[in-house]
Amino acid sequence: MKAVVCTKIGDPNLLEIKEIEKPKPNKNEVLIDVQAAGVNFPDALMVQGKYQIVMEPPFTPGNEVCGYIEDSGDDVDIENGTKVIALPPIGGFSEYVCVDKNLVIPVSEKVDSMAGASLPINYGTCYYALKRRANIKEGETLLVLGASGGIGTATIQLAKIMGVKTICAVGSNEKAEYVKSLGADEIIRYDQIDLKETVKDLTNGKGVDVVMDPVGGNITEQALRATAWNGRLLVVGFTDGNIPKIPLNLTLVKGVSIVGVWWGRWTTTSPEETAEDFSELLSFIEKGELDIKPNNVHTIEETPLALENFLSRKNIGKTVISF
Repeated sequence: MKAVVCTKIGDPNLLEIKEIEKPKPNKNEVLIDVQAAGVNFPDALMVQGKYQIVMEPPFTPGNEVCGYIEDSGDDVDIENGTKVIALPPIGGFSEYVCVDKNLVIPVSEKVDSMAGASLPINYGTCYYALKRRANIKEGETLLVLGASGGIGTATIQLAKIMGVKTICAVGSNEKAEYVKSLGADEIIRYDQIDLKETVKDLTNGKGVDVVMDPVGGNITEQALRATAWNGRLLVVGFTDGNIPKIPLNLTLVKGVSIVGVWWGRWTTTSPEETAEDFSELLSFIEKGELDIKPNNVHTIEETPLALENFLSRKNIGKTVISF
């Protein structure tokens, strides 16, 4: 079978497409015939050795897939042929992957494979952040930083379902047009105008209730200064490459909460709540409320390019590998 293999820590262009042996599931695993695999910013960090979890090569990156169960271990009660979404700790960028049965979610044929591969990490993270970390309420206002990326676009769509107004910060006309197509209520070109003052103007001086921040860098403090009293800033990641240093007096004088969002860790500590969130996300898809269409579909051979686009901040929308 074909797989993307990291044989050397470094830039994505060092990745190799190799023919490797098809894996066999142990008693608690299923073997998935992968139809599509989601690509995320942490994948690019992992092959560079810059993620929270450092892997020793050789390894195959990739943490979210959608496909069909081809084989299973003796202790698995999911039938072969079942369509599933799965979260392998590693190995998703391959034609087949073995995954623990507890990291597999059966889905109906109504869930398109591209949508299924796009759902877990971006939409799971954003739903957890908005619902459980920010406790966001219908009618509140949300500032989305890096709004054209995978986290940003998922946030826009989920906010719309939850009855939340979005103010979306982007850095180009192309990105502005894309988030507008997803239903962004307001768009700020923060490379051209002052973020804090524009947000204040758009909220009649109040500021936003919640900030979704997967970017970091200098923009984080600007966003924090644009929050309302009792606002919440959700720290999701640092695609800017720089971890911001925040004057903590801002949290005191504004009554603001800075809230960390590590969805992957939460899923391991709260499996019942995770299952509840996935059930709700899948119901949004099946009811037609959530229409997930990845903006970038690559072949397995194009995986290095897909990862490089994250590092160069050229990525717009969700990215998947199609098999």
